[in-house]
Amino acid sequence: TAARAREAARRARETIRKGALTGGGLPGKLADCSERDPELTELYIVEGDSAGGSAKQGRDRRYQAILPIRGKLINVEKAREDQFLKNNEIQAMITAIGAGIGKPKEEDGNGKEEGRFDIMKLRYGRIIIMTDADVDGSHIRTLLLTFFFRQMTDLVRAGKIYIAQPPLYQIKRKKREEYVDDDVQLNKILISLGAEDVRLKNLADDKEVTAAQLKDILESLEKLAKLSESVRRHGGDFEAFLAKRNSRSGKLPNYLVKVRAGNEETIHYFHDEKALREFHEKNPDLNLLDAELGQELLPLGDSAAKTNGTSRRRGKKVELHESAAIQKLIAELARKGLKVDHYAASDRPIFELIEGEGDKAVSHPLFSIPEILHKILEIGRRGVQIKRFKGLGEMNAKELFETTMNPEKRKLLKVDLNDDNTVEADQMFTRLMGDAVEPRRQYIEDNALNVRNLDV
Repeated sequence: TAARAREAARRARETIRKGALTGGGLPGKLADCSERDPELTELYIVEGDSAGGSAKQGRDRRYQAILPIRGKLINVEKAREDQFLKNNEIQAMITAIGAGIGKPKEEDGNGKEEGRFDIMKLRYGRIIIMTDADVDGSHIRTLLLTFFFRQMTDLVRAGKIYIAQPPLYQIKRKKREEYVDDDVQLNKILISLGAEDVRLKNLADDKEVTAAQLKDILESLEKLAKLSESVRRHGGDFEAFLAKRNSRSGKLPNYLVKVRAGNEETIHYFHDEKALREFHEKNPDLNLLDAELGQELLPLGDSAAKTNGTSRRRGKKVELHESAAIQKLIAELARKGLKVDHYAASDRPIFELIEGEGDKAVSHPLFSIPEILHKILEIGRRGVQIKRFKGLGEMNAKELFETTMNPEKRKLLKVDLNDDNTVEADQMFTRLMGDAVEPRRQYIEDNALNVRNLDV
């Protein structure tokens, strides 16, 4: 019963408090630091014994403590308090951090203050989550954040939780080796390498662009590629979006509407609110302008979304904030001789990319604007060994410290919880980590296109 569960949780908390928080001993797998001033210390919670071992060897023992955690953490959003307090990994974290769990100085049923979370007893000034860059690592990181948000909320509010940012890639070229944080940085390096010994010719006027012009073009194309991904994440087709450009004004649509009926989805584009309202008036069943009803699509294939055997329609309105930036980039590219009409693939070559000089020169015909960037990236990859890290254990102790733990070089993401985002965070944890399946399925379906790096 609920009463027995509460009593079991109270006993478990009391056991942890008396046994660990009052000096009963730290977890055996915790590699503590020598410094005792919490303002100068940090605790790394590391996924896996292998990475934990490397972190222990590579750390600065004066102020960096390491706590490896093994396997998937229990989901505190679903488990009862008495259940998750029995979990070895949860107990180890509570003991190592030293400040208890729950709400500060919460009263029990008898009106007595029960020793719960007390930030003054915190043993470390920073709690740093360090997990692998794969799906399992993301899941473990989310489980840890759920635990901290639900059970040590004041710790998060105080800005004590951080997420380590290990490099995603290691690249080797000739005798040079470097670590790369993300895809954006990797692309910049590859573009720089690919553009070293190439020339671009516009076949419309048979003119070659200068090296400086090519650099500007590639920068614009890289920005455009990112913005095109943003439109696709909203569910739009970028070429179809560009095709809706007003030929006179050059303006692009500012709104996208997804209409779902059964297993079919159609996309509509609108330049302004007037056109959007006209569509709404012709399709009132979509509830496009209703803030409550128009923001969620029915799940694909949901049998409950049918009326009299006919699929019921729902729509979702998306404001395309990227339109103005895309419009500006298209105008810049046009001034450089790259017309928007050439974004889609043509039957005949539009550009020629010439690689090398003299007899060794190689010509690459290009049939669309995006092919310019793609070909440069392809050339840039030649002779470059690219290794994508999926596990922290793939790095040795020295590499792990230099890339992820060295305060002079590392990058940390600070977890920010304040009055402005607490409600949204609460809803997100409930939706993604709670018992209700349907809200989670709805979220996954609506955001499936947002996935950037899917680990398969």
